[in-house]
Amino acid sequence: MIIHKSVGSVPAPRLLITMSWGIGDAIDIGLSAVDQITRNDPDGRATIDMLCNHRQAPLFEHDPRIHEIIAIEHQLLPTAEQGTWKRGLFLPRETRQLVTSLRNRKYTATLPVFFGPGFFYHLHTPVLLPDTQQLRQAIRRLRFFQDTSLQQLIRHTINRGFGGQLSEAEVDEPIPLYLSPEHLQQARQQIARRKTLAGLPHNHHPWLLVAPDTSSHITRPPTALLAQGIAGALQAQANLFVDILPGYTDVQAASRLWHALAPHFPGRVFLMPAEPQMHLLELAAFIDQSDIFLTGDTSTMHLAAAVKTLAPSARSNVCPRNANAIIALFGGTHPGLHGYSKRTTIIGKGRKDQFAFTPGIIKETYHARTRNFFDHISAHQLTDAILVQHMASKPSFAPLHTPV
Repeated sequence: MIIHKSVGSVPAPRLLITMSWGIGDAIDIGLSAVDQITRNDPDGRATIDMLCNHRQAPLFEHDPRIHEIIAIEHQLLPTAEQGTWKRGLFLPRETRQLVTSLRNRKYTATLPVFFGPGFFYHLHTPVLLPDTQQLRQAIRRLRFFQDTSLQQLIRHTINRGFGGQLSEAEVDEPIPLYLSPEHLQQARQQIARRKTLAGLPHNHHPWLLVAPDTSSHITRPPTALLAQGIAGALQAQANLFVDILPGYTDVQAASRLWHALAPHFPGRVFLMPAEPQMHLLELAAFIDQSDIFLTGDTSTMHLAAAVKTLAPSARSNVCPRNANAIIALFGGTHPGLHGYSKRTTIIGKGRKDQFAFTPGIIKETYHARTRNFFDHISAHQLTDAILVQHMASKPSFAPLHTPV
């Protein structure tokens, strides 16, 4: 399907991007799709609407490329919870009303991301689907632990919908995430307060920020691994300070890590309060202010890897840094699909579980909660990675001003 061939030859297209439930998906899939549409539509003729849940909506609110954000309750569509796949086949009354409203908008095409045959059938809109040969090649590459990122598949699908005129996307293309100047100012003030609490000048470096929690035991690094790895770095570098982000799935993950480290390194390890909870874009800006960021395969990894930027119309003397070093620990999920090989230091690649359909590709249906998916990673690997990034952390991407 070719969405449009040339300026003026057909009416301007109106495209609908649909989201699954995760915050990481909103960045890796949603913003990659928006960016690739923009690349295929340099004249800005296309109108892009985003269908997402209320948790994801803040990620799109300052993006000038998105025309309308249609934020809905997550219960209307399939989620990671068991049995909710039925919502994609047998539409609840509220979902049928939503489909009717969307159908009246007469979209040129839609990008289907969640499992919803009934939803997309009743939408009566052409769908953008990946090429089957491309999918087979991607699966083959993943089985041999070659990188085939999810965003690369999405970008290929968008290119195909526009006629395939652009060159193929790289594995790890920059994904713009638009912030407001207020988010950057708030993050700067927050990091200044944290350093004051530590008795440090505001220009002190390095500052290690840790996200110990994820949405699943398959992606959540064990406290012992984090504690031993970070302790090794703290012992080796007396000027290294650590701040720990709160968790909201395993709410005790952050306090466990703090209790494991703080008594041995007094005045150098700090725990951020869980309340008030940061706005997602403020969290992205706060992560951007760190020197080294340590995370598992979770939403904070995607927030860190995205290239923070301001809209061209934003008036501010504060710009995102986009200079922090990111260390990502991978347990049961596939780093070649979900990770950012050019933007991050990936630890844990090569585990057998990672190239299985579950949990490597789809972790939500895997229920072996007693397994340790990180026993292939040693604390020394983590220590070494922190120390390498401590010595030399360089910007990976310049701040973007994406054409609108």
